[in-house]
Amino acid sequence: MLYLILVPLLVSSVLIAVLGERKSLSWALSLIAAVVSFLLSAFFFVSYFNRNILESYTWFSFSGLIFSLSFVGNNLTLFMSLLVSFISVMVLLFAGFYMKKEKQSRFYAEMSFFIFSMLGLVLSGSLLLFFIFWEFVGITSYLLIGFWYDKEAPAVSSKKALLITRIGDLSFLAAIVIVFSALKTFSISAFLGSIPLLPPMVILTVGILFIIAALSKAAQFPFYTWLIDAMEGPTPVSSLLHSATMVAAGAYLLIRLLPLISAAGLSSLILVFAFITAITAALLALKERHFKKILAYSTIESLAFMFMAIGTLNAGGAVFYLFTHAVFKSMLFFISGVLAILFGTYDIYELNSRGTRGSWVTIPALIGFASIAAIPPFMSFFAHSAITYNFNIYENSVFVVIAFLTALFSFRAFFVIFGKKSRNKLKREFTVLFPIVTLAVISTFGGVIIYFFNAIEPILHSFDAFSFISLAAALLGVFVSYELFYAKKEEKTVLKMQRTAVKLEKYRYERFIIGVGNAVSDFGYYIGRFDSMLSSAASRAAESTFILSSKTREIENGDAFRYITAIVIGLIAVILVAVIFI
Repeated sequence: MLYLILVPLLVSSVLIAVLGERKSLSWALSLIAAVVSFLLSAFFFVSYFNRNILESYTWFSFSGLIFSLSFVGNNLTLFMSLLVSFISVMVLLFAGFYMKKEKQSRFYAEMSFFIFSMLGLVLSGSLLLFFIFWEFVGITSYLLIGFWYDKEAPAVSSKKALLITRIGDLSFLAAIVIVFSALKTFSISAFLGSIPLLPPMVILTVGILFIIAALSKAAQFPFYTWLIDAMEGPTPVSSLLHSATMVAAGAYLLIRLLPLISAAGLSSLILVFAFITAITAALLALKERHFKKILAYSTIESLAFMFMAIGTLNAGGAVFYLFTHAVFKSMLFFISGVLAILFGTYDIYELNSRGTRGSWVTIPALIGFASIAAIPPFMSFFAHSAITYNFNIYENSVFVVIAFLTALFSFRAFFVIFGKKSRNKLKREFTVLFPIVTLAVISTFGGVIIYFFNAIEPILHSFDAFSFISLAAALLGVFVSYELFYAKKEEKTVLKMQRTAVKLEKYRYERFIIGVGNAVSDFGYYIGRFDSMLSSAASRAAESTFILSSKTREIENGDAFRYITAIVIGLIAVILVAVIFI
């Protein structure tokens, strides 16, 4: 399995060291490396199916402790490597079209290193190695989001993504330190097997730290804002960040550590954050005009769905929805890039004015937005039935509201973007056509995979009453979107909805943090002023003492006649005081 991840790493090194600005060759090599990784993933998946293989390589030893680089090959890890490498092939194909006019070939070196990092993350068998690849993914996403570093917005967005996710990274590191201190091992399997031996407070602390790490990486409340700003990067980067394991790494971490979540009793906490995130993302998406940012809010919500499944200890549902989301979200990002290349904008209302309905991307876009809303027969409808399998009546009731809001914001985007008939012919290059059509077909007919997925990761699913109530809510959301944004029968209602979303955005926690920072800054300013006043007063006191001492020094000059005169005057003064007052 080591060769599986070394191929993109080798290509990344070659692209950086040798090829320089030979862009076409760089793209071809990175694409070939991704294809080879995909083929190797398929080979290992078939070879190790229903097995649990551990590959371990000694890294170094210290004080009798052996630190190893270990990789796990089982149904889950190899399926994830298969998914990552497949999506990477699709993204790199599209990048050949989207980045055609870019002069910097370092893009493909960074993409290859990103793929290497993601493959290493999903196959890691130890917490330390998982954390190393977790950091590789983070730093490479920083480089890719800020690829256009000469522009202010991408540069600021990349720094914001790096800084906010550092919170989760530090939490992850603290959890690893606690685990190693208690068990003297980094092995994930050994750690999970030793959970019953750990004190309850250690289990609880480690569980909370891992949840913070997952929420940060997955852009869940209250860490979600970095993912919206990350849309300033190139569209292939946005697609790879959202669809593969960058943002899904947090959910994947908790899936691997599900026995810890269960033992710590933290599943309800995860559910609370997931429901808050889903509702917040859906409402904020209603006011957004930027195509990619609408998709970003959708991703935040989709990740919340994965966390809902994790919060009900339903690992199979989380994995299946992760796969579903990766497919349709990649396709939608590709469509956004195609439209942006042609029209030079991501603004959905500007795209509406240019006319896009009837173009060849209309049907794939409909499939993608229907997948967001979980409309049958698309794959996400089956994934929703798996997510909600363990829900109680209260959780199902909230999910119905979320289903309505999801259909509302997703079809708002569809009806606005494709509201007018196309007057332009979109390009149909193979590097664009093949990935979009392939992903559209999988999204349409991939629902049958759920019946075979049990062999990979057991999935509990059922179509109960709430499944159809959620579907009815989603269809109602589609109808309301049509009436409001396509037929435009209630402009006032639209304005009210958008104003509500704008008001909600004002309560973004960033504003609170900025306010606290300003208050601290003002407090520091006044403390500084007070300190300056104290320093000035002390300086003046010192100067006065110096002046006084210089005057008194003139008296003490060694003149005996002056000393005798002073004594006589003093005695006379004492006698006068005694005579007068005594």
